[in-house]
Amino acid sequence: MGSVKDYFKSLGSGISSLLQGLSVTGKELVTPKITEFYPEDRDKVHPSKRFRAELRLIYDKDGNHKCIACGTCERVCPNGTIALETKMVETWDGKKKKKLDKYLYDLGSCTFCQLCATNCPTNALDFSNDFEQAVFTRSKLLKKLNYLPEKPEPEPTPEQRAKYEAEKAAKAAAAKAAAAAPAAPLKLDPKSQAALDGLKAKIAAATTDEEKAAAQAKYDKLEAALKAKAAKEAAAAASAPAAPQLDAKAQAAIDAAKAKVDAATTPEEKAAAQAKLEKIEAALRAKAARDAQK
Repeated sequence: MGSVKDYFKSLGSGISSLLQGLSVTGKELVTPKITEFYPEDRDKVHPSKRFRAELRLIYDKDGNHKCIACGTCERVCPNGTIALETKMVETWDGKKKKKLDKYLYDLGSCTFCQLCATNCPTNALDFSNDFEQAVFTRSKLLKKLNYLPEKPEPEPTPEQRAKYEAEKAAKAAAAKAAAAAPAAPLKLDPKSQAALDGLKAKIAAATTDEEKAAAQAKYDKLEAALKAKAAKEAAAAASAPAAPQLDAKAQAAIDAAKAKVDAATTPEEKAAAQAKLEKIEAALRAKAARDAQK
């Protein structure tokens, strides 16, 4: 009995779905038809603005584009549709700069995924909605998007030129003064100095010429390494930006935290006070650095 009931139920469902489909067909039978006479009326055809037809390089009214030849579009393209050819040019201040030479695009293999335009850091690309891209040969689908000649680097203003010359003269004078000034002896930390003194003692205690030569070679090698390390640390300290000055209120807060460290009586209290001092000092110096940048 149940199978008969299920049969008629499924039959009714099938007839219902058939009637729904026929209702759509019936509406379309009586709907007025619109015929577009393409290509005669191509001026009246307006595709959607979201339609992606062809990648293009955006030019402004002065014939400039924003492409910096970073290669992001070429890297994110899933099937190698884009190929960039770049060149290095020298700017007026002697710096090297990479510029776009050729922007090659293969429309025939493009999947119109828009990853190139989406990932462009300068928004130099977009897709046109010109749907008429049919050609008779595949070679015509290979396009050079930077169709306008690349403009030369702009000449500097007199103010820029004067500033550059002044900075160049100042750097030359500083380098000359640094070369003329006697080099300050490098100071080693106590641990490094102790290591060198230990090797000196071994040299003095050597009994044979072979032992003395081996100890001397080891000493020279260690001394050179330690002095190179000290020179590197000194250069890093000299080039590091100066610590921002704290105001009176911040300095008073740090002094109060230091006083609590000195007043601690147990190692646990001293460690907790020291951790609090470091936290307060780091926060206040970070705030001073932000204020200095503003």
